[in-house]
This record gives sequence, structure tokens and C-alpha cells, in this order.
Amino acid sequence: MLYISPEFINIIIIISKLLSIGNIFLLTGLLYLYWRSYQGMKSKYTLGLLFFASFFLFQTIALAIALFLVNWFITEFFIVLLEFVGLSILLKISWE
Repeated sequence: MLYISPEFINIIIIISKLLSIGNIFLLTGLLYLYWRSYQGMKSKYTLGLLFFASFFLFQTIALAIALFLVNWFITEFFIVLLEFVGLSILLKISWE
């Protein structure tokens, strides 16, 4: 059986919390960009992006609250890490 030290698990939990906060900031940036774009174009596509980012932000906030209240260990870390990478890419593409 694989042994994981408690110190390593604590580091993973702290990183997960930081990444979840980063995800909230990335989603807030995306919402800002989509809202500016929607005000100018009034496009259904942009409105859809606004709804997507809004619901994704609510999900991320709920996940972050759960992460601060309950330790989900390694699984949560990988979920938050992949979400952070995906949102970073989406924000970079949308910013251009």
C-alpha cells in the first residue's frame, strides 16, 4: 500500500485552496470580458458565454467553500488543478 505522509497531504490541501481562489478570479475576469463584449454586440453567443461563466463561477464558489470546510485530499487537488489550467487557457484566448 502506498503511504502518503500527512505533511504532503496538508501541502496538497493548501495548494488546492489557493487554486480554487485563483479559479474564482479567473472566472470573474472572464465574466468581465464577456459582459463588455455582450454590451457591444448583443450576441446570443456572448450571452451564452455569460450564462456559462456565471454558473461555472457559482459551482466553483460552492466547491471552494466545500474545500475549506471538508478536506477532499488528492482528488480535489487534481480537479482544481485541471480547472485552473483550463480556465487560464480560456481567459488567454478570450483576452485576445
